[in-house]
Amino acid sequence: MNHVCMLVTSTFTYDTRVQKEAKTLARDEGCDVTVFALHKGDSPRIEHRDGYRVERIQVHSRSWGKSLPAYAIKYLEFCIRAIRRITQLRPAVVHAHDFDALIPGYVAARLSRGKLVYDAHELWAKRQHNVIRYAWLRDLVTRFEGFFSRRADAVITVNVSLASYLVDQYAIPLPTVLMHCQESQLIERNDVLRQEFRIPRNKRIVIYAGLMKPGRGLDMLIRAAPYVDDAVIVLMGPEYIRGQLERLARELDVYNRVFFRKPVPTEEVQRYIASADLGVTATQNIDLSYFYASENKLFHYIAAGIPAAVSDHPEKRRIIESYGVGAVFDETDPKDIARVINRLLNDEETYQDMCQRAREAARDTLNWRVESRKLLSLYAHLLEHSSDN
Repeated sequence: MNHVCMLVTSTFTYDTRVQKEAKTLARDEGCDVTVFALHKGDSPRIEHRDGYRVERIQVHSRSWGKSLPAYAIKYLEFCIRAIRRITQLRPAVVHAHDFDALIPGYVAARLSRGKLVYDAHELWAKRQHNVIRYAWLRDLVTRFEGFFSRRADAVITVNVSLASYLVDQYAIPLPTVLMHCQESQLIERNDVLRQEFRIPRNKRIVIYAGLMKPGRGLDMLIRAAPYVDDAVIVLMGPEYIRGQLERLARELDVYNRVFFRKPVPTEEVQRYIASADLGVTATQNIDLSYFYASENKLFHYIAAGIPAAVSDHPEKRRIIESYGVGAVFDETDPKDIARVINRLLNDEETYQDMCQRAREAARDTLNWRVESRKLLSLYAHLLEHSSDN
């Protein structure tokens, strides 16, 4: 049995893309898959899920602060420990998720004499991230990403725009595009959100399902609330900036029209989304990575059979217009956000048509059953040509 080691630098709590890939390789390709992640808090050190294994690496320097030197030490410790554990398993493939896993992934793959897959979820060097806020550091990340991605045996990314960017920036072969599609499943409409928040029947529900972080346009959604007709907005997800969003809702006197929901377990996300009437994402154009993002939540909305109102960015517009499942708005203008939300919800015939098209797209094309074939084909080729371990 071929061993595949996946590497992430997160705690592997909300990494649904990695979860789907690991499950697919274990179930459909028959691989022995281990996902290495960061240990934090009371998360289990060893975990078994859907046919694969999760091992979280303990970093003793995690409490050393958030300065750049402290971060470098913590990252270096994680890399050394991850490389050591991966090389002990001598995998046929090391699958590095995002740039911060690419360097240790490359070293581990070479020491193990295995193949290296680089899975670029975003444009890491173009993000507004505190760790890489210095121009010289961004330039270093760009140089390193180019160097190591050219030496990967395969590169995967999430959409056509990012694939084209990586080709132009690093002169690599065209990456395999593996979209964030959800697993195909019948999602019944339900009232879980309506019951939890006691939302009246005459109010439609607009949901945002994702991280509550700066740049996601959540302040713009709250500012749009006064202009939305007969609807409430539910923000559901990890609550990094919930406090300041609640203060804004109070200041605008829309606290009774904007509801906050803590994240639900991964397996419950679709059920909660299916209890809403419209999905929304108002991501701001704060960096190139956000601008080109297609966003996991958009595929969640489609899988739940509801239309989406989204920022006017290339990949989001492409999906919305290609499948006829929503509309775009000017994400910097709360009134335009409200205008589009009202238009989608108030035209019942168009709304029902979009719901039907979303269900059809999720059933026939935009689902993991279809999308995962590209991952399986890539791995079949890699494993056929892998060296004996």
